Amino acid sequence: MHGSTQHTAAVPRQLAVLPAAAVALLAAWISTSAVAGTAAAEPEAAAQTSPASAATPPVRKRARLPKVLARDFYRHANSRLPALEPHFRAAAAETGLDWKLLASLAYQESRWLPRARSPQGALGVMMLMPETAKEMRVQNPLAPSDNIHGGAMYLASLKRRIPRRIRDPDRTWLALAAYNVGLGHVENARIIAQMRGLNPDRWKDVRSSLPLLSDPAWHTRFALGYARGEETAQLVERTFQFAAVLESIEVLAAESGTASRREELAQ
Repeated sequence: MHGSTQHTAAVPRQLAVLPAAAVALLAAWISTSAVAGTAAAEPEAAAQTSPASAATPPVRKRARLPKVLARDFYRHANSRLPALEPHFRAAAAETGLDWKLLASLAYQESRWLPRARSPQGALGVMMLMPETAKEMRVQNPLAPSDNIHGGAMYLASLKRRIPRRIRDPDRTWLALAAYNVGLGHVENARIIAQMRGLNPDRWKDVRSSLPLLSDPAWHTRFALGYARGEETAQLVERTFQFAAVLESIEVLAAESGTASRREELAQ
């Protein structure tokens, strides 16, 4: 069993709150850069960049991150993320995942609300279903440390279950989709991609097939049936967009010479 005290030790320093000038620069960057979806990065090129951008999926050119959503994300990054960041870092260190990716996935799932509940019964920061929490040996799904640790372990397990021939970054993208919609539905989308003459091992081809899981002409062919595939595809894209924003906050904070403690810079 995983107790909360096991997940918070020896974590790196946290993000710093940015000064006003850096915030303005970040806001302008969000609205004009590839994070806003204006460019599509190919995996081969992305693999030569930093860890977060190395996993950036080929976002559709019109898949912009709305300014309101970007503003809310930054606001929550300063108000809600500080208490959770050590848990994301600890879980990432244990699983080999990028903490910014975990944090961004959690934001998509719960808006970083530890006591979040879905109508389907999912709980906590990572929106764990009861059966998943039990499988991951989560003691208290509403405890951020336990919940985040369980979510990270589950995502890592999904990556391991993706066929070995599929390499990163496609492997990570498919695992994120499976976290949201279920591995079975992702496999069905891969089958659809293959039936359409596309590559079932490439995220961009599976991404274009996911929305067909809501089309009766396709989903009735599978035992699992209907799924909101377009929502899942957007979740994966925005998860990486948010992760890129967190990475940029780190870079801008370092360039601005800000301190590691958020409260020291609170205004």
